[in-house]
Amino acid sequence: MDTEALTVAYARVKAILDEAAGDSTADYGGAGRFWDKGASALETAEIFGIKMVAPPPEGHACCIPPHARSDASGLIKGLRGEAPFDGGRFPALPWGGHAVAPADIDRIADWIDAGCPDDATSVAVELAPGKPAKTATVKVSEIAEFAEAADGYSPAAGIGEPRRRMNIDCMSELQLERLRRGFRQLYSLNRWPEDRRSYNNQALVHQNHCQHGWERFLPWHRAYLYEFEQNLQDFEPGLMLPYWDFTMPEYKPEDPANGCIIPTSMKAYLTEEAAETLVAALDPAPTAAQKKAILALAQDRVTFASQHGFFCTIIGKIGYTAVTPDPKNANRQRFIDALLMSNSLWYPLRYPAEYAGGGTINEVINYHYPSADDIAQILSLNNFRDFGGGSIYDAAFGFLDQNPHNTMHIWTGGQNPDAGQATYVCKDGPTATGATPQPGAATERVRALANRRNDAAQVGGRRFHARSDLYSQPGLGDMFSNLTASYDPVFWPIHVNIDRIWWEWQKLNPNALPADLESVLSPWNYTIRDTLDIAPFGYEYVRSSHFMPVGLEAPVSRFVSQPITVPQGARSFKRAEIRLHQVPQLMRSCFVRAFLNEPGADASTPIRGNPHYAGYISIFGHGACYGGPGHCDSPPPQPRRFDQRGRSHNTPRNHRIDVTAVAKQALKKKGPLQITLVVIGGDYQEERELLKLEGVSINFLD
Repeated sequence: MDTEALTVAYARVKAILDEAAGDSTADYGGAGRFWDKGASALETAEIFGIKMVAPPPEGHACCIPPHARSDASGLIKGLRGEAPFDGGRFPALPWGGHAVAPADIDRIADWIDAGCPDDATSVAVELAPGKPAKTATVKVSEIAEFAEAADGYSPAAGIGEPRRRMNIDCMSELQLERLRRGFRQLYSLNRWPEDRRSYNNQALVHQNHCQHGWERFLPWHRAYLYEFEQNLQDFEPGLMLPYWDFTMPEYKPEDPANGCIIPTSMKAYLTEEAAETLVAALDPAPTAAQKKAILALAQDRVTFASQHGFFCTIIGKIGYTAVTPDPKNANRQRFIDALLMSNSLWYPLRYPAEYAGGGTINEVINYHYPSADDIAQILSLNNFRDFGGGSIYDAAFGFLDQNPHNTMHIWTGGQNPDAGQATYVCKDGPTATGATPQPGAATERVRALANRRNDAAQVGGRRFHARSDLYSQPGLGDMFSNLTASYDPVFWPIHVNIDRIWWEWQKLNPNALPADLESVLSPWNYTIRDTLDIAPFGYEYVRSSHFMPVGLEAPVSRFVSQPITVPQGARSFKRAEIRLHQVPQLMRSCFVRAFLNEPGADASTPIRGNPHYAGYISIFGHGACYGGPGHCDSPPPQPRRFDQRGRSHNTPRNHRIDVTAVAKQALKKKGPLQITLVVIGGDYQEERELLKLEGVSINFLD
């Protein structure tokens, strides 16, 4: 049996469709959520006469194509956006939700081709290589027991367990939505100008205190990121700022203008709710065809790196021309409102990869986009002066501060192609025809507005993120200037990546320190020394992390995860680790063996020559407790108030298993990963009543 083709239970199918549908109230012609009534009900469900699951094909098995049943099923056609769910008769499934990932569509297809098994159906699973004809029949629920946490995050970490800052391009949609929610909360506080947590006040910290061009650049920004992250966690507990690895292949550092430009999650797009509100507000109202096309942008989650590309699509492809670059143009304001409503990580005053006359960053600014080779050269430096900047004594500008840092400000800020324009000038398309002031007057007015706005950045009390500012047409994006940069949400993942590169360099050069370690970083009371280790700040860097909660209520003898989809961006990892979280002191010693994509593994499964065997840890037992009641209990997560004693020796521990080699081999097959952990006692028999833990995760690191 091919362990890459893991059998999927109905519960997994239901979970995939529930997550994609979200809060949608779509009724599907009276069928409602046709997938949540059980496996049998889904197998017979219909929408407007279309069978969601095709009947089993007739004929001899040898003559039936492998995926004949799933390919003929309305559910699979709908999820793939194939006729009649291609927008002609019906939109793609699920209605009112978001698209299902191709890997998850394949899982549902496998479930259909397997005969639509419910959770009690038995399937044969391979126990181990080298055991031909020795298969055991177990319940699907037994080989796919532990599901990934809904948003992929572990619960609030206790002391000794750092939270994970992840690659923004490897985050799930639920994780990204939490990030958007956190930003919306800080934006909402702008109504209270004196609230230090508001986004405006956080941005003003950078405007008034930022450090560049010398040794305080890196320490100051590490503290700034931490402070902003704490504000987010006031509203979204456990939420971590992600990093943007702008040298990844999809950004094409050698030809960046033709790469992804910026992370997809930070681009402009319309949600269906925002699109519905938008088309009802536009004046003149769009035609039926234009309305359908605007709604299709939302249904398909079409993304745009900047507003110029969006408006050129609205004008040139959809044909709605009643919009101009004039900041006072009501329709333009409605479009921008809809885009901001859809994605709080998008920012109107951002023009990435757009430069005067359509030139490149090399041609117009004489900067080059940072490459992986650039970062490798910077990491090879062996002193802090060259890497991070020199002290007041030698006033050196660090290489990391120059490129990539400065370059990414210029790359994402860009130059506004619509500043001073009377109409949108789009490549290979018509321009807008809506009413607008005379071109000469418009040009002078917009130039004056841009100049006033740039000057106003230095004036106390100036608050960006008022809508009037976001409708404006400055010549340069806000990331172009230190005075305005942090008003753009893209500021944060860029600087988190700069911090990550510094941390990687620190591990290579632990004794390379800046001077004046006791200097205080205003406006806080951190010193430079306080920022040298990220551990006290409670975070670490991983490309991607997948956490499966277990709970301490009952022991486990075998842990088997449901299949885990590893994002494409995480598959070029340098190291992979399985982690056992918050394991209390065990009374007896044991081994924990880890297998990947071998759900039937047990204590007798061979490990030599087994390509699925990933490694092990040994846990030294505490032994029987010699004290009275409670003496050997795990301490509470937080000590009592005023308890100044050191950490208890019974504090739960975290264990790690390096699974790099096996994970790399498994992911070459482009399938999911499934984790099996087997607990083995000193007698080499399976331990059934010993191991307790909060959860298990697999983490992919640079």
